[in-house]
This record gives sequence, C-alpha cells and structure tokens, in this order.
Amino acid sequence: MKVTSDPTMAGNFRPSTTGQAVSQGLSAAQAGAGPAGGSSGVVVDLRSAIQNLKPGMSYSIGEGYVPSDISAPHNDRIRNVGVSNFMNAFSDWSSKLSDYWGKVSDFTKKTFDVGSDQVAVLGGAANDIVRASLAAGGVVRPEMSAILKEGGAEDPYDPSALAASSIGEISISRQGDGRTAPDALSIVSFDRTVDIPDGQMSIVDLDSGDAAASGLFASILSGALGSALSSSDQSAKSGMHRYAITNGKSGPDAVIAAVMFTRDDSEADVQKAADLYTKLKSLQDK
Repeated sequence: MKVTSDPTMAGNFRPSTTGQAVSQGLSAAQAGAGPAGGSSGVVVDLRSAIQNLKPGMSYSIGEGYVPSDISAPHNDRIRNVGVSNFMNAFSDWSSKLSDYWGKVSDFTKKTFDVGSDQVAVLGGAANDIVRASLAAGGVVRPEMSAILKEGGAEDPYDPSALAASSIGEISISRQGDGRTAPDALSIVSFDRTVDIPDGQMSIVDLDSGDAAASGLFASILSGALGSALSSSDQSAKSGMHRYAITNGKSGPDAVIAAVMFTRDDSEADVQKAADLYTKLKSLQDK
C-alpha cells in the first residue's frame, strides 16, 4: 500500500494500492441487489479474508477463490504488521496530520494578513521557513509511525527535502467560486541565500522600460530566480506587474533578493507584496 498526501487538501490523506481487486462470477442480483431489491446481498469479511491471502496472488469473489499472479508490493508487509493495526495507525496519523495542516494554515493567515476571502500558498523555501518557525514554537509535523513504515507506507510529501531549497514562493489569491481558479493578487519568488539589509532594499519596476530595468531583467533571467520570471506568461501570472527587490545598485553590482508580481500597480499593492518578502525574511532571521 502506498500512502499519498496532498497538503492542498488540508491534510487529507488517502491510501492507494498497486494491486487491483478482481470480481468475477457475480450474478446481476449478487452484484447490484440489496435488501430493497428483495435480496439479502453478499457479505464478505474482508479483514479475515485479507489475513488469509497468500502473497503474490489475487482472488475473485462469487465462484470461490480463483488465484492469479499479480504484482502487489508491500501486501505481505501489511499482513505482517496486521491489517487492523496498519489501518488504525493510518487513521491516527491522518488525523494528526489534518490537525497540523490546520495550524500551518492558521499561522500563515495570521502572519501574512491573509483575508477571509483569500488563500495563501507556500512553495519551496517559504514552506520550510514557516514550518521551521512553527517547530521553534513546539508545533511539529507528526512523523509516520513504525507500524506504517514496517507495513510499507510511503509519504511522498515528506517536507525534509524542503530544507535544501534556496528558492521559495508565496502567493496570495482571491478565492475562486468553484468554477474558476483563484485570482492571484500577489506572488513573491525569493532567494533565501541572499541577504540584503532592510535599509538597503530597493524596489525596481521591471516593466518601466528604462535601460536600468532592462539590464536588471536580463540579469534575473540568467540567475537563480530566472525560472520564476520566465514563467510569467503562465495563467496565474498573466497580466501582472513585475518588480524586483534589489540592493539599490545596478549593473554587475546589483544583488537581487526577490521578484514580485502584483495584480495592480498601485503603491499600496506593491508594498503589500514587499511586506510578504520582509515577513518571510524576518521569520528566517529568528
């Protein structure tokens, strides 16, 4: 069994398996009729059946057990730890993860002043910085239990890899209505290895068209933040205004800490985007 998780779903985890259940020989009455159709239906004690299955075989229901060769990794490992033990451990871990994601969400909304009609998304280093800040306060991501590990469960969203990420991103969007995607208001991509003192930070309008902005634009494209800027034609960033946070210098002396995208180009909206970066920087410096 492989455990997959999706942080965007508020910590909801779902089990999946590479094996495929096979049902052969069921009559229409057995397969579809219940008590309302005048049939008592078919009741199968799946836990008892699974406990007695042989590794590497699948069975059909209806005309008796008909084994066939399959490839289903970890099935024997699940039986070794006990199916009920595995599922109970999985349920407990899922509940703890859901609670943890709720705390991450609450912390993010409060820290970055996310409105009730808005949603914040963290990526890469931004995700790691927020989690590290929470961990410093005693809120840590629950680890997978020994039973789940012994049973072959895997967590593809293990956040430990984020610690090595130098590039991060935070976006604030207006919630969609269920029919359309959220409308991005501010997006900030940053390099956390770059440290510009607060008093030296400068915001450059990359869409101004002047020579300094054009040169800076070219420098960013060839640097660590190039992918964030070159993907500005993606739907989420389409039509947004582009800015850079630098050390106030130009040419080869320019140091770029972040690239910002804002839906509007008013001073207030640009400052809101800059605040997202300075708040992340503040969390990292603690």
